[in-house]
Amino acid sequence: MRFIGLCVSAMLLAACGNEDSVKVGLSTRVGAARGAQAVGKSAQQEEPAAGITLDRVRLSVRELELEYESDDRDDDRDDDDDDQLRPRDDDEQRLGPVLIDLSAEDLNGRIVPVGNLRVTPGIFDEIEFDIGKVTVAQAGQDAPLRELAELGASVIIDGHIDGQPFSFVSSVRLEQEREARFEVKEGQEPNITLNIDPTGWFVDGNGQRLDPRDASARSTIENNLRRSIDAFDDDDLDGDEDDDHDDD
Repeated sequence: MRFIGLCVSAMLLAACGNEDSVKVGLSTRVGAARGAQAVGKSAQQEEPAAGITLDRVRLSVRELELEYESDDRDDDRDDDDDDQLRPRDDDEQRLGPVLIDLSAEDLNGRIVPVGNLRVTPGIFDEIEFDIGKVTVAQAGQDAPLRELAELGASVIIDGHIDGQPFSFVSSVRLEQEREARFEVKEGQEPNITLNIDPTGWFVDGNGQRLDPRDASARSTIENNLRRSIDAFDDDDLDGDEDDDHDDD
């Protein structure tokens, strides 16, 4: 499968309880995008910026959605509505809200299993991500997610800058979609990896370090966050996009 365009996306997807459904694994990886210039690097090996290290990263995922190829309907949701999540329908597989909670041990470039979704076999052509704050009611009994909801936060980044602890708390909305035509067949267990690249979070357009404690840097850091998440097919769980799929 080949993803086209730009998407910021993460994470658990709910099963629809169909005995004919197929499991699709979902995982995440934190580190520089892996390619010709970044093979083998990790979030620990390459700091987000000089003097900044990360200890924990949490993201509140309002919704993650896979859409079947046959669904041509427009999405009439009001994107500014932070309290309402769309009802489910037969042509989409969704989950949310859920929390991605990555510990220090997870922030080293390794593949971290997040969960599974079960879908009816078929052809999908779009993945959508919505990372944003949720209400306490939506968090329900999920205590870690409820903690973010009570803070009105969608992202919390804990770390150290020049040896001093910091906590960057934001209600930023990261909502993007990507065309992604791929087929899920019976007897297969495909996987999608979400790569979160923190190496540009705390750097401005001129390469200067941004202090996460400085309110004037907040907007730039949040814009960097929006550009830092990618998704790709990774059936062999090696952290790289598979190249054995058709390009259509």
